[in-house]
Amino acid sequence: MHVFLTGDVQIGKSTAIRRAIAQLGRPVYGFRTFFTDRESAEKSLYMLPAAAERAPGQEDAVAVFSGGRPTPLTARFDALGASLLRAAQAHPEGLILMDECGRFEREAYAFQREIARCLDGDIPVLGGVRQGVLGWTELIRSHPRVTLLTVTAENRDAMPQTIAALIAKGDSHA
Repeated sequence: MHVFLTGDVQIGKSTAIRRAIAQLGRPVYGFRTFFTDRESAEKSLYMLPAAAERAPGQEDAVAVFSGGRPTPLTARFDALGASLLRAAQAHPEGLILMDECGRFEREAYAFQREIARCLDGDIPVLGGVRQGVLGWTELIRSHPRVTLLTVTAENRDAMPQTIAALIAKGDSHA
């Protein structure tokens, strides 16, 4: 069972994912993406291993913004992102985190192939997919093993329990 969350920006998708992971108590592999300063026009989007507890370096940047305009670093998605997902697939006891997939990966075909391999596999995947991004993210939304949940202000507090229950149910049918 794979669960992906979608919803408005800053609605609480990543928070729900973190809380669900804590409830599940499984080792986590894969990746997480984040900005260190979301409001700055001169910022970077970083990708770190899911369980990393270190500050990002420039080598972890997968998109850079200048004057508020993004430039995806496609080769980094294909190298770093695909590598993290390949490594995650070697840990069947774990959970693969993909927080978050969206517009910057549009031409990162090696990265997209690894996402597809994870979705075709038996290790549970928990992730976020940016709302409103069409194109490549349809491989996630339309995958037969993916349950897509929309996070809202009304349901976000209950979402971690919902996610944990879906993944646990999927494990019992594996």
